[in-house]
Amino acid sequence: MKTIALSAITLMALTGCQSPENTLVRLAAHDSFVIGEELIAQFESETGYELEILRLGDTGAVTNQLVLTKNAPVADAFFGIDNTFLGRAESEGVFVDDPTAIDYSDVCFNYDLEWFEQEALDAPLSWRELVNEEYRDLTVITNPNFSSPGLAFLASTYAAFDSATEVESFWVALESNGVKVAGSWEDAYFSDFTRYGGNHPIVLSYASSPAAEVLEDGTPGSEALRVECFRQTEYAGVIEGSANESGAAALVEFLGSPEFQASVPEAMYVYPAVPGIEIPESWATFAQPATSTIGEDLDINANREQWLGDWSTIFDG
Repeated sequence: MKTIALSAITLMALTGCQSPENTLVRLAAHDSFVIGEELIAQFESETGYELEILRLGDTGAVTNQLVLTKNAPVADAFFGIDNTFLGRAESEGVFVDDPTAIDYSDVCFNYDLEWFEQEALDAPLSWRELVNEEYRDLTVITNPNFSSPGLAFLASTYAAFDSATEVESFWVALESNGVKVAGSWEDAYFSDFTRYGGNHPIVLSYASSPAAEVLEDGTPGSEALRVECFRQTEYAGVIEGSANESGAAALVEFLGSPEFQASVPEAMYVYPAVPGIEIPESWATFAQPATSTIGEDLDINANREQWLGDWSTIFDG
């Protein structure tokens, strides 16, 4: 009996010296991230980890927060840093190894079909026309300092024009033509866009966004300007120095699984990055990718501060 008792005490002592396995996985994500309860339950059941989602604002805000807290990470994994902000996160050592592409979409302007029909006004054919007088006060964009669509469009202008002088002239003309700058995509789309009661029938969004605006009779409520768009890819990865790197790796792997990938079109109106995933039939009609994209070869990370400084001089100066 003494032997058994001593063995139990020894086992308890050894167990007490060991740290319990960390089963909590914290995901830092932007405000537009959506994962269904069934998928959360599947991840937790299959891996034994518990998922906690930290929503940190738009993509730029997520990136900034992870950079500022890199010495004491607030999360274990991230989702939603895209190719406009990825270079900054990489240069700051935010993540471990190469991140995984999760989804993509084309940053394009959308316009409210009903509004243009009621006003008997022809919609623009290109974002280059938004400086024209007939589109005065009709457009809302997002601040590129915080918003990935905003930065994507800023990059698009540098890809589209031959010189920085031409880019500056375009932005000055756009500002003079009454463009509104929203702080986030959510604000621009769901507060300022006329489809949701706002005052701006042209909004910086995505080529896939019209799939969310199909009317009850099956006709489209909005259309995208699919020329000279910017292809935005969103990534997920393990955060350097996190409290649960193994759990974070399992979560990133799950975000690339067929089950989660199949959910992203209807949940977040983006295309799955994994090839072969079936997308909704309606997307063939209402959510086609851009007919042309620009800016793929830009070194955004090397030019970001200069571009943002020049932009801010125009809009905040």
